[in-house]
Amino acid sequence: MEKETGRLAAICDGVLDLADMERMAGLVLGVCVGDEMFTGARGCRNIATGAKLKADDVFHCASISKTFTSAGIMKLVDEGKLSLYDRLADLLPYMSIADKRYGKIEIHHMLSHISGLHDVEELDWAHPETDEGALKRQALSGAVKDMTMTSDPADGAFLYSDLAYDLLGLIIQETSGKPFEEFMAENFIKPAAMENTTFLTFKRTGGGLGLDDAERAGLALPHRYDESIGAPVLESVYPYSRQHAPSSTLTSTAGDLLKWARFNMERRAVSEEAYSNMQTERVEAIDKKGEMGMGWFIWKQDGHRLTGHEGGDVGFRTSFWTWPEKQAAMVILSNTTEAPIDPLNEELVKAIAGEF
Repeated sequence: MEKETGRLAAICDGVLDLADMERMAGLVLGVCVGDEMFTGARGCRNIATGAKLKADDVFHCASISKTFTSAGIMKLVDEGKLSLYDRLADLLPYMSIADKRYGKIEIHHMLSHISGLHDVEELDWAHPETDEGALKRQALSGAVKDMTMTSDPADGAFLYSDLAYDLLGLIIQETSGKPFEEFMAENFIKPAAMENTTFLTFKRTGGGLGLDDAERAGLALPHRYDESIGAPVLESVYPYSRQHAPSSTLTSTAGDLLKWARFNMERRAVSEEAYSNMQTERVEAIDKKGEMGMGWFIWKQDGHRLTGHEGGDVGFRTSFWTWPEKQAAMVILSNTTEAPIDPLNEELVKAIAGEF
């Protein structure tokens, strides 16, 4: 065991040494192979105070959230409560979109980002919503109702859509009869023993969602790289609003995300058929890494095949990849919008392949 952990520590430290920390406030990296796990950190949790980042600090995980939402839909499909071919218009009959092609959108289109739905123009992180009605209000908003879609779902044209996943979260909420966040906790977060993970970030902070609230709660704070001074600076908002929970607002640690990786590699979240649907290539993901399944990307490097998701929001850049061939997984969390983490992912693959 010590030998394995030592190898993982060497891999993490070696890749962390390659990180361009001048362009990042902080960086956490985690790797697991089999039952062994190691996490390491560099840089600051809050560059304004100089507070050092720890490997178990909590991060906004951005679009890694979508792997949970996809699993939630698949669990309801497994239970016979949904079909991948159910229409959005039938599942949420109280909402509508002016574009006539809206009536063709089915669940599988939304999972694979081929629905033709684009995002609302303003995520409005400065005015976070925290009540249970937030998902439904977004679905009924003028920005959604008046939308002109970018393509016909039947065309299979890839367009990454946070809105599609927020609507999938609303479908989970309406179909299960439970708030989205409660469904996620009961079915995935608690069974995977992810003790430092939630979609209800405002409960971590005592209700507030400003930078001061996040600082008091000890969360990794958001930063951006300021070209004018050549260094990272604090962002002005913490990216959270409950209307975007299914697409964007999971908060977690590197260690907990490695637990989520194991939970999925052990095929514990949903059925084998559901995993096949989620993790089989369906469409080339234009401007994204690899190809898209249903909620999971497929990334191929040097003959290796990984499945997972990356994310980016105001102040954060994240990465989550599982590697079933090696029973391995890797997580990168940075609290800087422009963090250059792609080369680090590539180096991790090379290092793990070389050692294991």
